[in-house]
Amino acid sequence: MDVSYNKLEGPVPRSVFFEDAQTEWFLHNNQLCGVVKGLPSCEITSREQHKNYQVVLLAIIPATIALVLITTVVTILRYKRKKYSTGSGNDLQQTKLFAIWNFDGQDLYKKIVDATENFGDSHCIGTGGSGSVYRAELPSGEIFAVKKIHLMEDDESFYHEIDALIHIRHRNIVKLFGYCSATQGRFLVYEYMDRGSLAESLKNRETIAELDWIRRLNIINDVSHALSYMHHDCFSPIVHRDISSNNILLDLEFRACISDFGIAKILSADDSNCTRLAGTKGYLAPELAYSTRVTEKCDVYSFGVLTLELFMGHHPGDFLSSMAEKSTSLKDLLDIRIPLPAAEVASKVFKVITFAARCIEPNPSRRPTMQQAIKVFTAAGGPDNHVDHLHTGIVIPACWS
Repeated sequence: MDVSYNKLEGPVPRSVFFEDAQTEWFLHNNQLCGVVKGLPSCEITSREQHKNYQVVLLAIIPATIALVLITTVVTILRYKRKKYSTGSGNDLQQTKLFAIWNFDGQDLYKKIVDATENFGDSHCIGTGGSGSVYRAELPSGEIFAVKKIHLMEDDESFYHEIDALIHIRHRNIVKLFGYCSATQGRFLVYEYMDRGSLAESLKNRETIAELDWIRRLNIINDVSHALSYMHHDCFSPIVHRDISSNNILLDLEFRACISDFGIAKILSADDSNCTRLAGTKGYLAPELAYSTRVTEKCDVYSFGVLTLELFMGHHPGDFLSSMAEKSTSLKDLLDIRIPLPAAEVASKVFKVITFAARCIEPNPSRRPTMQQAIKVFTAAGGPDNHVDHLHTGIVIPACWS
């Protein structure tokens, strides 16, 4: 009776036949025991199994207790959060709606349409290449900026912006609350920036005095921190590709945020080329005229132009093309609509504009990084009272796009 190489287990029946059986008949089975010579006693096997059960129980019981504790804590936290949400009114409930990345279009779409009167012109606060931006004030009192995509076929810009913004969180990058993709249309919902774009603030002669030198220094510092985060602190470098005064937004406290990531590019080790030229004329790095290679230095160039525009009060293109390779005093580079800065502030402005001149170098390899910008702008040290920074020359690079 050869039962070897089976999946038998348990005690072999007690009989004289099995007591005299050959051991080879029972080899390669699962935990057979009993009267056959060479097999373990069933009492020993039973003790081993009991010991194994104890080991399993010792592993399962703590895990079960931990799971119960975690479940209890989560339940309590959810209850408290729900209780807080109920007591805090509609504002928090509305914010929770927008925390869902791809919220269902029906109910919320209707609220957005009602708040903007079906995306009426009176609610439009800006228009770009891929869409128009509307101010939407909901019945709860929450105010949002809603970017409605012009064409349903414009998938690239829509998903580029989503892909970039879901990977980044920074106080100087406009916050994306959510997006809606429905048959009626597609839009993205952002935090609302009360003062609008930097370009609008620079053109507004009635409020230009509010944009003093200290605030301009703070604005460019905000932008430099956001770009440094995108270039050096993200999972992969993100190049905005369209840094301009139209895409820098300001809130009531003049906090600056970078917006419009419709053509942003997430760089990878084996992919840094783009098939088409994109961006705003006057801010584009010169190498993009002959190369499709996109790097962080393209944003650095645009940052340099933006910095000069901010302190000059207008886009610097025509002026700089005529002053290339010439030394220009700081005073001649400053916005004439507000009083000249005091000595201490002038030294800081001089440091920032000198750095901006390095950013617009025609050779990308000679441009600094945004990490270096932060170090320069935050470097310790007071003004040199023996230097008249307002009349100190700054050399503008020759190449200009």
